[in-house]
Amino acid sequence: MVRKMLIFAALACAVRATNAVLWVFLIPNFLWSLRKNRQAILTVILDTPCYSVITCFLLIALDSAYYGRFTFTTLSFMSVNLSGVSLFYGGSPWHYYLSQALPILCTTALPFCLDGLWTSVNGSGSSASRILVQLVVWTIGIYSLAGHKEWRFIHPLLPVLHVFAAKSLVDRSSSKKQAHPKATWSRNLPIRRGYVWFILATIPASVYIIFFYCSAPISVMSYIRSLPSEELEGGSLGFLMPCHSTPGHAYLHRPQLAHGGMWALGCEPPLQHHDVSLYSDQTDAFFDNPLQYLRDRFPSQVNTSFPISPYPVSPPGISPTVKNPWVHEWPRHLIFFGALLEVEGVKILLEQRGYIEIWKRGRSWEGDEDTRKGGVRVWKWHSSS
Repeated sequence: MVRKMLIFAALACAVRATNAVLWVFLIPNFLWSLRKNRQAILTVILDTPCYSVITCFLLIALDSAYYGRFTFTTLSFMSVNLSGVSLFYGGSPWHYYLSQALPILCTTALPFCLDGLWTSVNGSGSSASRILVQLVVWTIGIYSLAGHKEWRFIHPLLPVLHVFAAKSLVDRSSSKKQAHPKATWSRNLPIRRGYVWFILATIPASVYIIFFYCSAPISVMSYIRSLPSEELEGGSLGFLMPCHSTPGHAYLHRPQLAHGGMWALGCEPPLQHHDVSLYSDQTDAFFDNPLQYLRDRFPSQVNTSFPISPYPVSPPGISPTVKNPWVHEWPRHLIFFGALLEVEGVKILLEQRGYIEIWKRGRSWEGDEDTRKGGVRVWKWHSSS
C-alpha cells in the first residue's frame, strides 16, 4: 500500500512538478502517523528516493528522445518559474486564492466547503480530516507567496474541498432531518432538498459558460478543420490574435498545416534576462498599432500562391539583441477578433488587399479585454480591388 502511494505521488509530480507542493506536506505527515511502526518508516525512507530517481530517469529519457538532446523538463520548469518570469503575465494580491480562486472553484458549494473546514478544525472532525484542512491551508499559503496567481493552480485541491462540502451537507441535513420525510428521494439522499437546489443553482450559469460564452475561438477551429485540403496548402492561415487564443494544432490535426502553414501572434515570455517592465512581445507590438504593423510587416501586394511566411513569429530562445524581426506573407485566410475591424484603417486596408469576410461567431461584448471583443471573424482573400 505504501509503495502504491509513492508510485502515484511520483507519477503526479512527473505530470506536473507543482504537485510536489502537496506531497511535501503529506509524506512527512504520513511518516509521523507511522512513528510506532519502524519497519514502515524505513520502507518509506528507502523507497522515496528510489522512486524519485527512477521517475527522473524516465522523464529525462523520454524528453531527451523527443527533443533530440539532453532535456530535463522538470528542472527547466522550476528554474524558469522561480525566476519570476511569470509576472510578465500579471500579478495578483496575496488574498487572490481566498477572495477569487476559491469562489470560482467551489461556486455554490463554497458555504458548505467553508463550514466543513471549520467544523473539522473545531473538534468534530477526525484526525484525517484535520490533516486535509492543514493541506488546504498549506497549499494555498505556498501558492500565495508567488506574485503570479491563477485559480487553476489550486485545482488539485478541488476533490478535497468537495469532501468537506459533502461532510457539511450531510451533517447539516441530518441535524434537521424531519421525522417523516415527504418525498421518497429524501430517504435515499441524505441531503435536505433546499441544499440540493442551492447546489444545482450553478448549472444554468455553467451551461452558458461552457457552451455559449466566448465559444467562438472553439467554433472557428471546427470551421477551419472542415475546410478542404487544397485551401490549407502553403501559407494558409494567419491568426492576428495571441497564440493562446485558440486550441490551435491541438484541435485541428491537419497535416497541411504542420510546417508553417499556420501562424499566430507570439506571446513568448522574457526568457533572456529582459527587464519585465520594459519587455514587449509580438502581441504587444501588433496591438500597439495594428495598422502600422500590417503595413510594415506584410507585402504591399498579396502573393496569390500564398507562400509560407519567412518569419511570422519569434522562435524560442531568440537573442535579446534581435528586435521585432517579424516578416509575413499574406495568408489565404486571416482570423482575428472583431474588435480589430474597429481600429481606424484596418478594415479598409484588408479590403484593398482583396479580403472579404466569410465566417463570424460570437457576440460583440464578449471578451476579457477590449482587443478580444467582437467575436471571431474569418476573412479570406477573394481578389484584389
